This record gives sequence, structure tokens and C-alpha cells, in this order.
Amino acid sequence: MHVKVLGASAGIGQAARTTSFLVDGNCLIDCGSGVADLDTDALLQIDTVLLTHSHLDHSGSLPLLADAHVTHGGRGLDVYTQQETISALQQHMFNGLLWPDYTKAAPGNMPWVRLHALEVGDSIPLPDGIATALPAEHSVPAVGWLLEGPWRALAFTGDSGPCLAFWHWISHVPSLTDVICELSYLNEQSAQAMKGGHMSPALLLPLLEILPPNVHVWITHTENSLRSQMLEQVRKELPSLLHLHPLEQGITIEL
Repeated sequence: MHVKVLGASAGIGQAARTTSFLVDGNCLIDCGSGVADLDTDALLQIDTVLLTHSHLDHSGSLPLLADAHVTHGGRGLDVYTQQETISALQQHMFNGLLWPDYTKAAPGNMPWVRLHALEVGDSIPLPDGIATALPAEHSVPAVGWLLEGPWRALAFTGDSGPCLAFWHWISHVPSLTDVICELSYLNEQSAQAMKGGHMSPALLLPLLEILPPNVHVWITHTENSLRSQMLEQVRKELPSLLHLHPLEQGITIEL
């Protein structure tokens, strides 16, 4: 299983792209602005989207991806997320006002966007593995995701503040090798991070102690101008047997 990073930034500008990971060419975890860099053939290969939450930096390319399928005769998209997120998408995105409502279809036809509600703990089979929705704590309803490939497993927090249930869950996954963690605020902004359902190094570090040794910790969702400071604040107290990396657009993680 191959997980390619299409976008790993908190915003756009200066070639930054927002959150989206391409799994084995046909599945996305989140659908941020990084999706727009794919060519048409690659867009049409995508048929599954695992969505963490409704915020536009994670979902904003969804209607345009659907439009590519409509325009070029694709198969459409199966989108898996919580019911609360589905309700937000139906009310604010797929409502026929800003863009055509691709969740509806003419009688006898399949809609181009098929929304499937799930709960924490539910799993989605993938061609070469399995994806499981994990708990998260954010300013809107959200989930994380666990990807289990043939040999290794990767966990993604999504946008989330401290969520003990997430960290305890993944610490008991025997094949866990990689964790992608959001980090949006510096230590001196920890109160603001907690209020918004995000992380600072001071909030993240106690949770990293729960992880088994030799896990690779990838930091994502940072502002480019603050990334070096954030990573340095983590490195000062990082558990000695963990490996820290900034998540960069274009990186591929093999599972």
C-alpha cells in the first residue's frame, strides 16, 4: 500500500497545498487543495474518499473532483465519514447553490457523489488493506483514520486536539509504524490550540509517550513560517526511541 502526500499544509500560498493523501491511486484521505495538482487520468482513478471532517481545507476539492468524473465519464465517488459531516456537506456544499448537487441523480441512475455514514470503529476495505475510523477531538465532529497494509500500519489524527482514545487505540496496533499528527500552534499558544481542537508541542508530547518504540512521527498541518519552531519544540522532549519528520508534499509512505 502506497500513501502519497498531495498536501500537508494548514493553508495555501507559496506552493502550499492543504490536506490530502492518495492511497494506491484510487483512494483519498481528505480532499484538500493538493488534489488539484493531479492530472485528469489520476483524478478519474479515484473512487473512494475517507473524510476526517467538513472544514474546507480537508473537503474543499470534493465538488471539483466530482465534476471531473461527471465531465470525463468517471465512476463517481464513494465518500465515507460521520453523519454529522455528511449533514454539513449536504447543507453547505452539495446544495445546488454554489455548485451542482452531485449527491442527487435522475431516477434510475447512481449519483456521482455517494455519501456513506460511519461511526468510530467502522472499517472500509481497500484493495490492499483496510481503513478504520478512529476517535478525534476537534471544533466540529471529526474522525482520524488507521490504514493497515500488508505489513505496516499508519494512523492519521486528522485535525484533533488531545484525544486519549485515539492514542490508546493506535498504541495497541501491532503493525503500527507511522503516525501523522497535526501541529498547528506553538507552545505559547496552547490555550488557543485547545480551544480550536488543535495541537501544540506541549499538548502532543505527553501523548507520544504512549506510542511503542521506533514509530515514525510525521508532523503535518503547520504554517510554513512556524514549522521550524514547532519541530524544535517537539524535538527538545521527544521520546528517545521515536523518529520525527516533517510531512512534505510529494512524500510517499509505504505500508
